[in-house]
Amino acid sequence: MAFRLPRNQQFNYKPRFWEQEKEELEQRVKQMQSDGEATPEEIKERISMRFKTRRGYSPEVGYRDAQIKKSNMTLVASIAVLSFVSYLILEGSFADMLRYFF
Repeated sequence: MAFRLPRNQQFNYKPRFWEQEKEELEQRVKQMQSDGEATPEEIKERISMRFKTRRGYSPEVGYRDAQIKKSNMTLVASIAVLSFVSYLILEGSFADMLRYFF
């Protein structure tokens, strides 16, 4: 008496190529064509697409880098000023300096 073993299950999976830029372009063209009769879902999608382009997904990469650099410089300047004021307070000459100004 021979036992029959089940065969491995096979799948016919064929991966598809996805072009994100092409899909986004098609969505924008579709939105421009149906501007007058937009459903609430289309309006939500349009608003979310606009937020995505403003949050750092923008093709303008240099803008984000410039904002980060500006923020870092502000932080460094603030730390430098606070360090200087702290040094004056600890040194004791801050009280003398306040007498001259007030």
